[in-house]
Amino acid sequence: MPHCHDMKSGEIYVCSDCGLELQVVKECREADTPAESCSCTPCQFVCCGQDLAKKQS
Repeated sequence: MPHCHDMKSGEIYVCSDCGLELQVVKECREADTPAESCSCTPCQFVCCGQDLAKKQS
């Protein structure tokens, strides 16, 4: 499951069911801190009932 802490600028995440694609334009404000201390947790990126997946180039 992608978390905001792991998503980097320019990456694209896709729903394998409907094909929706989301591109990261700005990283989480806490991307430089340890993931365990990210105050956004729990964040989930789900579409059509399943996790979005990082699109492979």
